[in-house]
Amino acid sequence: MKRVSRIETKWLVTAMFVVFGLVRIVSQFNGPFFDEGVYVTAGLRTLEGHGYTDGYLTWFAGSLLWPILAAIGYKIAGLMGTRIVALIFATIAFVAVVQSAQNLFGKEASLWTAVAFAISGPLLALAHLGVYDLPALTGIALSLWAVTELVRKDDRRWLVFASVAFTIGIIVKYATGLMLLPIVGIVFVLRKEKATVDVGIFGFISLAIALVSYLPLREQVGQFFGWRLANRPTFQSTPLMIGYALFYFSVVPFVLALVGCFVAKNKRTLACILLASLTMWPLYHIWSGDPVGDSKHVVFGYVFAYPLIGLALSKIWEHQKGKVVAITTILALVIFGFLQMERLDRSWPDVREVAGYLTNNVQPGEQLLINNSWPYIMYLYAESRIDSPWDVFDVYRITHGESKIDLCQYDRFVDEQGSFSWPENVKSTISQCGGFQQVFSATSWVVGLDSELEFVTYPAHTTVWRNTSKR
Repeated sequence: MKRVSRIETKWLVTAMFVVFGLVRIVSQFNGPFFDEGVYVTAGLRTLEGHGYTDGYLTWFAGSLLWPILAAIGYKIAGLMGTRIVALIFATIAFVAVVQSAQNLFGKEASLWTAVAFAISGPLLALAHLGVYDLPALTGIALSLWAVTELVRKDDRRWLVFASVAFTIGIIVKYATGLMLLPIVGIVFVLRKEKATVDVGIFGFISLAIALVSYLPLREQVGQFFGWRLANRPTFQSTPLMIGYALFYFSVVPFVLALVGCFVAKNKRTLACILLASLTMWPLYHIWSGDPVGDSKHVVFGYVFAYPLIGLALSKIWEHQKGKVVAITTILALVIFGFLQMERLDRSWPDVREVAGYLTNNVQPGEQLLINNSWPYIMYLYAESRIDSPWDVFDVYRITHGESKIDLCQYDRFVDEQGSFSWPENVKSTISQCGGFQQVFSATSWVVGLDSELEFVTYPAHTTVWRNTSKR
């Protein structure tokens, strides 16, 4: 009876995680994140046969697989459809992590892993966001689960599955290749004398799949790495701000996982690998000075660390006095997790009001200047208000000389305050053109970390200007 209750509780927690994600999506908590606009638009173009010719692979950090899925979801139910597809991947990853915990540390640890993972702020925020991190996360989580099944059943068909899942994760998002280190480490610790052959098979399958996917696209994919090295935006984040943000996202899981490491006893080496996995992405961001995607990337480390957290909580729960500690810890994690999620969900301007105005007024053939371009492009292109995504010029395209006409010849100018601010010389030129008149404005509220290392809420004003000299 106790066993049935425990299993039911684990899946009840999973169901609550899914229901909460659906409620959050349906509530339309915020408009499209910049990356969501990119993926949906690129997917729509790919479905129309323009994915390769548009050149997305020269600046995407992954394949067109997620954009296609994102676009299919968008065609079915708009941005909510894209986010529901993302939630499906998040759910698969969630279940894989919970099952991995069971294989590594037992059923009680699996239950507590589900409870703790379901209230993780960065995971909750990521789970309802239509970005390529989620299918990549799913590939890594499934690979970990398959490795634990390999250990449990000594059946190398699970090794094949682990390699395929891992490689698909890398194809979706190249940077997930970093998680090969803990995967290989776990294989060596748990498979002992069989590990060398296992890793060789894993590597052979993974390399074969990667080459098959890379060779037809090598011309564009090869250009990506040079582009990425030359484009490393900081968005005004200082090293101290980057470090503080990573501390904010990682310190609580690290402390709990450290407790799990201490109670692991005869699995101490395995526990150390799981714990170290939690530090990989923070160390990368601090070393590189790159703030982009930090809150999403730490979740890749969570995949390995949360089974250890589940172990820690299960051991605490075994003691009579520990039950109070465990319940108090979970309540604190609920409050902290939802606070983190809310801050992350409000960390970009809501474009929907301005996008609604533009889709009602922009005519096909117009050329637009929009600094935070892709969320607006998504709406404009999906509603056939522009002929091509390339009818919109943003800060990058203007500053890199892609414009073939003078700034005064554009039909509309959109200035959204935020991470993608127009250079002063661009705004000065627009003001001197003489033909631009303000026709619309809106304000949304954004939450961000300031230079004083405090989370503040501030207004993001967006203004639309129309070039009346072209009417």
